Formats: sequence, C-alpha cells, structure tokens
Amino acid sequence: MRRALLLPALFAVLTPLYMGCGGNSIPTSMPPAAQEPYDILAHLKYLAVRKDYRDAAMIAPITPDVVFPSAMHLQSDANQLGITLTPEELKGLGIDDKLAAQLNSLPGGPTDTYTIKDARLAFNAGIYRLLKALTPKTWAKMDSMGITDNQGMRQYGSSTVVKDMTLGYDGQKVMTVSCLKKPDGTWGVSFIRFEVNPKSLKQ
Repeated sequence: MRRALLLPALFAVLTPLYMGCGGNSIPTSMPPAAQEPYDILAHLKYLAVRKDYRDAAMIAPITPDVVFPSAMHLQSDANQLGITLTPEELKGLGIDDKLAAQLNSLPGGPTDTYTIKDARLAFNAGIYRLLKALTPKTWAKMDSMGITDNQGMRQYGSSTVVKDMTLGYDGQKVMTVSCLKKPDGTWGVSFIRFEVNPKSLKQ
C-alpha cells in the first residue's frame, strides 16, 4: 500500500522537471556543447523556453566571416516576420540602446560603430528573436525531420562543414537550421530559416 502511494507522489515531483510530447523534452539546465548537429535541437528548445540567454553563446559561430552576415540575416528575417524583443529581453541579451536601434538594419561586416563584439551580441539576440515566435507547447513537439549537407556554405572555405537540419512536428516542416562545425569540433548555428510563417501555425 505504501509503495502504491509513493509512485503518484514521485510522478508529481518529477513532472515539472520536463515539458514534452512524444519524448521530446525541454531541458531544465543548459545542454552540453553540441557534439552532433542533432544536439543543437536541445539548445534551441532550452533557449526558447527557459530564456537562459547565456546558452546562445554555446551555439554561436566563432569566426567573424560567419558572425557578421549571420547576425544581419537573422535580425532582418525576424523583423520581416514582425518578431520583436522586449526591453527586458534586450537587457538580458546584453543589447544596449545604441545597438538595439541598429538591429533591423545591420551591416554585413564591421564598421567604425559596429564591432565583432556587437555582432556577436546581435547574433545571439537574433537566434532568440526567431525562436520566440514559437510557443513552449510547440517547442515541446519539435523534432528533427532530417539532416542534409549544405554545400552552399563552402563560400566560407573548403573545410567549412555545414549541415541543414529540418525541424517540425506532425509531418509539418517548420524551420531549417544550418548547423556549422566550429573550429573546436563542436557544432553551432549559422542560420535559421522558417519554412512557414509562424503566425500561420496553430500553437
């Protein structure tokens, strides 16, 4: 009898530790560095739902030739989709008023007033800005629908390795995440593209 009573109590304690559907849980702590492209998914879920902005740096590219154009495209796409950041989110992401005013029209390279430090912050903010278009309920359902080679990224060098991972749920493709192999052998994100307008999804 005592054992029967303990099981429901244990389940009640463990339930808040995850959110998921079909086994796709939302991590409750920052995932380790991604060793494979698929590992990026846990970071995206964690960043989007837990709002631990530090995790963006874990999946950010390293070299300026990727950071600058990626930051520009991420922020531009988010702006076109009508996704905005709140003052609280901007502060948490380390974006000051000066950089915040530039986010929707960033250059693709450094300038006297836009440094690599700014670009890294803008990149991190761009990742989160796109991810926040989906609700925690949607993120709990998201899974990989396949990973393919991205040959187009060879423009950054013949040794550049990029894999495109399609994410979605219930047969619906939602976004494609370009996963870049970093110099240390771990994987990061170089670009995110929505396959559907997130406003069209029933979330």
